[in-house]
Amino acid sequence: MATIPTLTHALFTTPFSHCTDFTELADNCERFAEALAECDDPQQKMALCGRLSACLTLLQPTLLDPVPEHLKASLTVENVPGCFPLFEPEADQLCGYCQTLTQLLMSGTLAPKSESVVRDLLYRLVDFFADTMKAPRWLKQGDTIIEL
Repeated sequence: MATIPTLTHALFTTPFSHCTDFTELADNCERFAEALAECDDPQQKMALCGRLSACLTLLQPTLLDPVPEHLKASLTVENVPGCFPLFEPEADQLCGYCQTLTQLLMSGTLAPKSESVVRDLLYRLVDFFADTMKAPRWLKQGDTIIEL
């Protein structure tokens, strides 16, 4: 039997529940997704998907709730950060995401609720992809053209 690396094993045993702060659940989701992206073992992939799904299920109903008082200090800064989280895949990655979602929809294997979510995600990704493809790439200032 293959030995499970310590980090991956910790991911399978990390406790969380409906009482876990949303920031910790988000950290867990990030760790599960990262391990999943690097995993080749089918059983570990399934377990990681289950853990990720469980965290997302706990997060989803609380996403529109006000931030709890005890977390406000950890989410407060004195200076505006230089950057905020952005989704900036390369054009080829984004096209691949769109193609894979399209093929998944064409397979007809999704439950109706999941299909609706995937269709919405595909719409948003394709819209973003099209905007990316049609976005300006050069700026003309007088006689000078500058690449953006």
